[in-house]
Amino acid sequence: MKKYTDQEIIQGIKSGESFAVKFLVRDFLPVIRYFISKNNGNEEDAKDIFQDALFIIIEKIYNNDLVLQGTLSTYLFAICKNLWLMALDKQKAAKNYELRRSTGHNENDFTESVDTGFYENIFKQCFDSMDEVSQKILKMYWMEISPAEIARKLGYTYGYVRKKKSESMKELKNRIISHTDYKELERNLNIKQPINRYYE
Repeated sequence: MKKYTDQEIIQGIKSGESFAVKFLVRDFLPVIRYFISKNNGNEEDAKDIFQDALFIIIEKIYNNDLVLQGTLSTYLFAICKNLWLMALDKQKAAKNYELRRSTGHNENDFTESVDTGFYENIFKQCFDSMDEVSQKILKMYWMEISPAEIARKLGYTYGYVRKKKSESMKELKNRIISHTDYKELERNLNIKQPINRYYE
């Protein structure tokens, strides 16, 4: 496969030419795979992060928002790096949260259990009130199914799934914090950790 300049790739993506994405995958995915493998990730992690970064770039190109201060490859790597570091931070936060819950034995345990259950009821009411498509996409997302696989299974485009997932997350969060019982729970318990577990 021949080499392409950054402008040729950008123009190819704008025109919907398949060579542009194929070239990026061939030349840059191995670099991302190596970086992530050296930073507590695996092959699937690399593919998911690369796919998400590629979608960000494609979206910026379509919206004429792409501003390169260096090369396209440098920009793509920077996005992948930031996405992976954020993913690692979330994994670490989740592990710390579960560790505190599994090892904590203090007088607040019972209250925390009751209040968390109260929150779960609020969450379920809000989630159940959402449209069916939003529910399906969020459930699959929480099962750690990639956006591309969700799109394939549900028959939607990749871009639609990413956009719908983001909108559904925001809608769910707004429904929760607007719930009549939420403010009372917020005043009596620090519940930011359980909430973020669902909609981030």
